Amino acid sequence: MDGINLAKLASMPPQREWREFLDHLRPSVRPLVLWIRGRIWIGSAGRTELAAAIGTSRVALLVGDDIGRGLATALRWLGADVDAYTISDLDRLEAKLDLDAGMLGGMLQRVF
Repeated sequence: MDGINLAKLASMPPQREWREFLDHLRPSVRPLVLWIRGRIWIGSAGRTELAAAIGTSRVALLVGDDIGRGLATALRWLGADVDAYTISDLDRLEAKLDLDAGMLGGMLQRVF
């Protein structure tokens, strides 16, 4: 979408769907916004797989709780370029990824 990759995760999917999800996140020159909706626990194997899938992409996690922020920390430990933001931080997120101001809010409404 408009120069970025946008993905939403609202629950931990079954293994086959998780693999398909990861396949869509393969490293890209386009920044990735990964919207974690709700309290989703991704175990250590899943975090390792997620870090490998995003590789060297610039990633912003859009989170609403401490579990999401912890995921960003774990992914950084695994070598991913990831920062966590809340909905109220969209302006900072857009600045970090060099996006036009206000662009992300409309995108999120389309995938809500």
